Amino acid sequence: MDFGKTFKQIRKSKGMTLKEAAGESMSQAQLSRFENEQSMVTVDLLYEMLSNINTTPQEYYFLMGADPEKELKDFFYRIIELDGKFQETEVLETEREKLKDSNPGPYDWQRYMIYFIENLIKAKNNEPFDADNYVRDYLMQIEDWGERELRIYALFGFILPVETTYFLMKTAVKRSQLYQGIPQDMKLLHTILTNNFSTFIFHNRLDYAKETLLLFEESLKHHSEFVESHLNLLFNKGIFAFKEENVEKGKRCCEQVLSLCEILQQKERGKMYAYRYKTWVKEYDNPDFKEITIEPGILGFTLDG
Repeated sequence: MDFGKTFKQIRKSKGMTLKEAAGESMSQAQLSRFENEQSMVTVDLLYEMLSNINTTPQEYYFLMGADPEKELKDFFYRIIELDGKFQETEVLETEREKLKDSNPGPYDWQRYMIYFIENLIKAKNNEPFDADNYVRDYLMQIEDWGERELRIYALFGFILPVETTYFLMKTAVKRSQLYQGIPQDMKLLHTILTNNFSTFIFHNRLDYAKETLLLFEESLKHHSEFVESHLNLLFNKGIFAFKEENVEKGKRCCEQVLSLCEILQQKERGKMYAYRYKTWVKEYDNPDFKEITIEPGILGFTLDG
């Protein structure tokens, strides 16, 4: 996607100068580099610049010929089966090649999705993740995270070194709290905490996982609108109990979630929990068992439509 080129085209069509478009938030030189596809800006800054040139984000994406929300949602529908499991490696590899054929630019979501699939395959095969981690490098160089950075962190926390995921969680929690007043972004924090919990369990960092559960509980005291957030928290408490070999508590929490899914008619989510519960009951004491789950709810993706 030509983020900078599209912005430049709109700016020139409205007869506006670099100075007018940059406003108070960035220099003309920085804007020029962005327009020439030599650098990227945060989503917050991009939206501010669009406001400077009297253009809505919807108009911008329309002129760019892209709908990133739909593209990402469709992507996850293709790679996740009905019971919540990721597709088999062969299907994931086919999807990766399709994305590569689109020749994405360095900051396009397609490139991030290629990286996502490559590391998801490694997780499925219990292989180490890439040492050269450009997701980590990108997140570490952005001072004020916007919506884009929070989404990247939510989806890619599992491929970062676990200490880095934990270190960045404070930034993610603080910044995502700013977005909880925006309807489309209210799930950001809960999605981040759900995915981080899975990451910490995957790496057997029970101390980090426990802290994540406490943060989740505290958030639900103030933002309890989403059924899936309550279900995820209770189910994760069950998983944590299994990890501590408190089997009865693990069963009790997970079975409560399954009952709630039936009562609330969360059929597909119920299937996903049932599959995971069955696996945990069987494998909780297997030292070689590992599970990674990614909740893409921030994209409007839902197992129950």
